[in-house]
Amino acid sequence: MNPLQDVFISYGRADSLGFAAKLNQRLVEAGLEVWFDFDDIPLGVDYQKQIDDGIDKADNFVFVIAPHSINSPYCGLEVERALQRNKRIFPILHVEEISRETWQERNPNGTDAQWEEYCAAGKHSSFPNMHPAIGKINWVYCREGADDFEKAFQDLLSLFQRNRDYVHQHTALLNRALEWDSNSRQPQHLLVDETLQASTAWLKTQFGDRQPPCLPTKLHGEFIAESLKYSQDGMTEIFLCHAASDQDILGKVDEAISRAGLTAWSSERDIKSGVDFQDAIKQGIETTDNVVYLLSAESVKSSYCQFEIDYALSLNKRIIPVLIESIDLKTIHPGIQKLQFIDLTPLAEGKDGTVAMGELLKTIQQEADYFKTYKRLLVKALRWERQLQNPSILLRGHELQRYAAWQQVAQKRSQHQPLPLQTEYIETSLKQPPDVELNVFIISHARDLDFARKLNETLQVQGERTWFEGDRTELGDEYLSLATAGIERAENVVFVVSEVALTDTTVLNEIEIAAARSKRIVAVSYQESGWALVEQLQGKTTAPEEPNKPAAASPLPTALRNCYAVDFCEHDGDFVANFGNLYRLIKSHPDYVREHTQLLMRATNWEQTDRDDSSLLRAKEVVKAESWLVDAEKLSPPPAELHKTYIQASHELSARKVKWRSLFGVSGGMTFLIFMARIFLLLQGAELWAYDHFLRQRPNEEPDDRFLVVTIDDSSGSYLRDGLVSGEYKPWLGTLPDDALAEVLDVLNENGARLIGLDFYRDFPAANSDLANTLASSDNFLGVCKLTGDGESSVQKPPEVDISQVSFANMLGDRPGGIDYLRRQYLMDYSDPPDCETNTSLSLTLAKEYLKQEGLEFTSPAKSEGGFRMNGLQFGDTVIPNISQARGPYYQYDGTLNGYQTLVNFRTAPNLEQPSKKDVEHFADQVTLEALLENQVPQEQIADRIVLIGYTDQADNNTDIWDTPYGSVSGVFLQGQMASQLISATLDERALISWWSLGEELLWILAWAIVGGTLSRQLIRGERLGGGLMISMVLLYSSCWIAMIYAALWISFIPPLLALNLSAGGVGILSYRLRNP
Repeated sequence: MNPLQDVFISYGRADSLGFAAKLNQRLVEAGLEVWFDFDDIPLGVDYQKQIDDGIDKADNFVFVIAPHSINSPYCGLEVERALQRNKRIFPILHVEEISRETWQERNPNGTDAQWEEYCAAGKHSSFPNMHPAIGKINWVYCREGADDFEKAFQDLLSLFQRNRDYVHQHTALLNRALEWDSNSRQPQHLLVDETLQASTAWLKTQFGDRQPPCLPTKLHGEFIAESLKYSQDGMTEIFLCHAASDQDILGKVDEAISRAGLTAWSSERDIKSGVDFQDAIKQGIETTDNVVYLLSAESVKSSYCQFEIDYALSLNKRIIPVLIESIDLKTIHPGIQKLQFIDLTPLAEGKDGTVAMGELLKTIQQEADYFKTYKRLLVKALRWERQLQNPSILLRGHELQRYAAWQQVAQKRSQHQPLPLQTEYIETSLKQPPDVELNVFIISHARDLDFARKLNETLQVQGERTWFEGDRTELGDEYLSLATAGIERAENVVFVVSEVALTDTTVLNEIEIAAARSKRIVAVSYQESGWALVEQLQGKTTAPEEPNKPAAASPLPTALRNCYAVDFCEHDGDFVANFGNLYRLIKSHPDYVREHTQLLMRATNWEQTDRDDSSLLRAKEVVKAESWLVDAEKLSPPPAELHKTYIQASHELSARKVKWRSLFGVSGGMTFLIFMARIFLLLQGAELWAYDHFLRQRPNEEPDDRFLVVTIDDSSGSYLRDGLVSGEYKPWLGTLPDDALAEVLDVLNENGARLIGLDFYRDFPAANSDLANTLASSDNFLGVCKLTGDGESSVQKPPEVDISQVSFANMLGDRPGGIDYLRRQYLMDYSDPPDCETNTSLSLTLAKEYLKQEGLEFTSPAKSEGGFRMNGLQFGDTVIPNISQARGPYYQYDGTLNGYQTLVNFRTAPNLEQPSKKDVEHFADQVTLEALLENQVPQEQIADRIVLIGYTDQADNNTDIWDTPYGSVSGVFLQGQMASQLISATLDERALISWWSLGEELLWILAWAIVGGTLSRQLIRGERLGGGLMISMVLLYSSCWIAMIYAALWISFIPPLLALNLSAGGVGILSYRLRNP
């Protein structure tokens, strides 16, 4: 009808029409909106309704006092309307009374009697019949001829300005409340958000020692209270427990509560038709902060009241007993007998109950925040329990932190502690993983809360995790940041479409946030007008009337133009059927949408941490994300720009490479560590194992025809024992009977043996004179002695043999597990007088004597001051290298490498018994002692050869057995192998085992360390790096194999192998840290 006005002018036309018209004109000129009947009652309308509406919509009610207005029933109705609406009233005294002449002008046919009757009724004056309320208010005096109009007018304007905002809010809220009341108090007409906040603050405005300009009506209080209840999902601050007979006092208490800006639950107002009475009562108690119990004779006997108090006590609710009449205290419920009562009996008796009511309101306000939190937590916990502990209803994020902190304080209280159910609910919530994804984020306007709440509850019953905030005002400025975080975590965003929602800034901001993050948005409508908006959003509106004229730009958000939509008005408004359509939409492509959400959450966290690398995806996750991005081209919702930026940054991070200087630093460091490990012999065993392996790979060779080995095997031993038994040989202490040895030497000399070496000890004189003469006179015979060493004593040479024809028979063995293992050739060492005064080994002496006969000069490495020159042993131009510390496969520092030593390059032949193995014993021809003594050996096998005689019978104590890379071998064969390699190297240029210098080895190790580091830097994916390392190890193995096979060159294998992998690992760790900060 009427717009809101500043002033409503009520006057009597007979006395004040001209004055009222003038006042109206001046007020309008002053910029005020004025309701004046001559201007504001259209033709053809119910004028009384128009007048009532004008009063309702005016901030100020100006009543022009004159006899006609005082006595007019119409003006009386206007005053009553203004008083009913608690309007601010300004009476203006215009006419005190009218004269007989004035009356006569209005009543030309009037008589004296009629005038007397008129005066007797007080109608000629403004005072006799004045409304009491008008009489109590200070007037503005504006009598014609008596008062200054201008002064009165300025005073009136000044009065209008006092508390103008408060009075205008009174009017605005009144009209909102009237609209709500006229529309059957439907919730969509209630206050929401900032308007509700402002209205609540207005209702609680205190004027101190000043009179308020106007008081809120009962309707004001009810309207604001119901708005608060609606915004809080029906929760209240007070549950009114009373008997049915206490309606009068209940109404006064309820009105005072609503006037204080508090919400109350009462059975008369809040139990809807068709609802179970007892369930509604329980729900009302569960959702309230306090239970106010109106104690009367009837209420203490009421079974309903007792049920309500019992249930409230079971929930640890705060109960406030209020005495409204005298009762027997013994009849009060035992659970509240010890509580302090508030006496409201004066109010019940019709007296002033302001003080007592103030005490009640003060009690309710005490610890209000605690009991509000208690209530809300209880409601959530009960709902969780009743839905069989549905995990989608658990607390999360900021809300969980707030309730957990509250619980810690609440448990220390002596009264109203949390229930076990509340504690269990919080503890269960704390156990769930943080930042769990949400299935649905619901955007709605406060006026759509009924539908939005139902939608939220139905989704949660289906097990969906939702984000829905019914009361945005409580969170204040924090709401938008919390909502943004919720949208980012949500797989779907459901928007409840309505006209008011599309004009709400907060709602539009939420939609823009969801669209910016490419969320799947589903618009739902539950009103016909809402669906029309959805169709407009999706461009389904009709074309403009003029074909050539473009359609006007829509003010509606473009973010909703291509969104999904569900009309809940379909199927005759069947909520369940339409919810099924919505549910199918939000559950489509669940894996894709879940990945969309998870990636967005991580991308947002990356953005919020200033794009910190530690928030990016890891290598395997990048592959998965890139695959998802490919699928995203065919699915909805599409990825946001932040998705693409995040995945690209993650890809670049996963391909990030360490700097070259870091690679070289790691490689050098690993080389140094490996070198130190060698120094401390940590790699000695592994290196010797590798040396043996590669040595065994050398090919077989033709036997050395310069040698013949005479073996004293088990058959020869039997042969000799038979000779002793038959008397052919005389018994003697020692190794070989003198007669047999003399016979052997004769046979060999007769057949032209070039050199004869005896590889067993004879430290006793010969009993056979012929043997003694042979030993003493023979220039091709070489005997042996033994140097002291390895815990064993020395052994003397044969007494008959000149020292120049004596050599030491010692050999050098490594002793893993106590077993002698031979890899090295013992060439020279210090002599050991008096028993073994020679510095030359048997193998060296044999080679030296043989080569001397071949015309090759021997160069001794012995220094005059003692010791041996490095690589100083030579035969002609052939240098025999000697092993020293930190060279070759040995890094011993315990004296093991003393003397002059070299590595043995074994000459092998096929093993007839085991073809897969090689035989080092058949490096030359061999015959048994028995065959030799029986003249079964042809002369060509002996002539011009070096003949070695030694024990091979493992059952004989004179046999020395050595382990080698090729297996167990008797010492006589090893002596031959060592002599053979010296002679073959000199005469045949057969390669000796050689090795690199320390510097060359370090470069070799460093090179492979750099290879490993480079592979790790360049090859990002694990399978490629593994393949690269495998190829590198094959190349390393092949290099060592080729060097040993074709050049008899030992190149270390284990150290570079370790360097390759350790450097790759080191650079890999740096790369991992670089790519996974």
